[in-house]
Amino acid sequence: MSAQLETFVRGPLTTALRFATRRYRITLLGGVALLLISFTFVANGYIGFSFFPSVQGKLVTAQLEMPVGTTPAATERMTARLQETGYAAIEELEQEAGQDLVENVYVTVGQQPQANSGPDQAGFTATQANVAEVSFEMIDPEKREVTSVQFEERWREKTGRVSNVRSLVFTADVVSVGKPVSVEASAPTAEKLDRTVEAVQDSLNRFGGVYDIQSDQDRGKRELELSLKPGGRTLGLSLSDLAGQVRAAFFGLESYRLQRGQNEVRVYARLPDDQRNAIEDLNDYRIRTAGGADVPLEEVADVSLGYSPSQINRQDGRRVVTITAEVDPAVTTGNAVTTSLQDRVLPNIQRKIPGASFSFGGQQRQQRKAQSSLIIGFLLALFAIYALLAIPFRSYLQPLVIMSTIPFAWIGAIIGHLVLGISLGLLSIFGIVGLSGVIVNDALVMLDFANEKASEEKDWADALVHAGQVRFRPILLTSLTTFLGLFPIIIEQSVQAQFLIPMAVSLGVGILFGTAVLMFMVPSLAMLQNDVAGWVQTNLLGYDEPTKHYGPYEAGTSS
Repeated sequence: MSAQLETFVRGPLTTALRFATRRYRITLLGGVALLLISFTFVANGYIGFSFFPSVQGKLVTAQLEMPVGTTPAATERMTARLQETGYAAIEELEQEAGQDLVENVYVTVGQQPQANSGPDQAGFTATQANVAEVSFEMIDPEKREVTSVQFEERWREKTGRVSNVRSLVFTADVVSVGKPVSVEASAPTAEKLDRTVEAVQDSLNRFGGVYDIQSDQDRGKRELELSLKPGGRTLGLSLSDLAGQVRAAFFGLESYRLQRGQNEVRVYARLPDDQRNAIEDLNDYRIRTAGGADVPLEEVADVSLGYSPSQINRQDGRRVVTITAEVDPAVTTGNAVTTSLQDRVLPNIQRKIPGASFSFGGQQRQQRKAQSSLIIGFLLALFAIYALLAIPFRSYLQPLVIMSTIPFAWIGAIIGHLVLGISLGLLSIFGIVGLSGVIVNDALVMLDFANEKASEEKDWADALVHAGQVRFRPILLTSLTTFLGLFPIIIEQSVQAQFLIPMAVSLGVGILFGTAVLMFMVPSLAMLQNDVAGWVQTNLLGYDEPTKHYGPYEAGTSS
């Protein structure tokens, strides 16, 4: 093995190194072209981008929410239907796979344990008659051929479209960092807000691979709504006066408080029961005007049936409704849908509905926060690397040569994701950041040896070729051992490893491919740096004859 490696080094590798130094412009153009092609794979969607990997666990859950006011019996009936469709789906999959897939089934009516188990909902145990949850616990992922997502899709297909349900969400993910698509809509009036929410939901329905579209806007319970007639305003009434008098008559107005032992009893004055137990009683109720006259309610106000919102969310004083949706990673991504909404759909809605405004939450908000902190941290790390390299090299340019190899190592990380069919994400970026530090170490070993040889009065190109020959073996062994150490994580199928696989692919495949690129990019970049330094020294600093090498070990002689 050692003899074959020596033959490779003295033969093909040396030939390639000499080409990289003598024709370094062609080598650099080839490296840049390869880098641009790899970025094109990401830009054109050949490699998806998902902020956080979709990790399939053992639990596949259906979270049901009925309209506000639904009786427990109606919620139980819908829950029983979900159980039936879940059993039907799992029976089909078990027949196809030839093995048992489910260990336990959990049904909860009145609460949603899985939905309320995150950090933001920890400790929430309130019981609501209109919510329920059905969970199927499957066997360990490494012991079955059927994935949790396949069961989730089959369960959703068996259930079909369900009417009279506020929301029904199927999920198989272990960790959720927010919905892939989350649009926060706001408008100046309630009527415009309703139109805005409806327009966004209709637009999302037109996207392929987008499902479980819902909003946190709920009609809530039915209520009577009063609107003041022009005649009422003529009599000096305001809507606040009208509401206050009607509330006092039917709910009551506190007249005084009575102390009874250690307790305080509040006494309310209101109409007798027989005058406030039917909606028709409103027509007989008389409103007192500012002049002291009593007029029937129907003469000064219109009474209509409506719905009160179960909750009102506000941001900076504005009422906000959040529209969320899930996406099928095989069809599209949350980033792609959000970009289309931001570029085309939402501006069109704003032209039709003046005053409508939008912002993005869910995964997009978490992604922006993570990206900003990563960029700042990465820039600080690059500055620290440059400072640590500039001191021992005694040069301002050679650290830039070493750091210029960092983007070329990303090619391997991107190719690794493409070959393995993994989407880029936050954890992939963590691996790429770590890869940047490792590739700098390999470039440092090679360039430092070239500087030593150049100080022995050798030609700079010959020094670079000799450095590639001598340092190829340690650089190759370092890269291979790093890759082999990460390889078990890359092929691991357990749930715990799914979080680490994107990072391991970025670092392992990136360093393996980056080594091949590094061997030729470092000599090419070093030759470019030497020529640039020579040109500056001759044309700007006034030196008559540039020396062969303008690194830290040789300086040009001034005229």
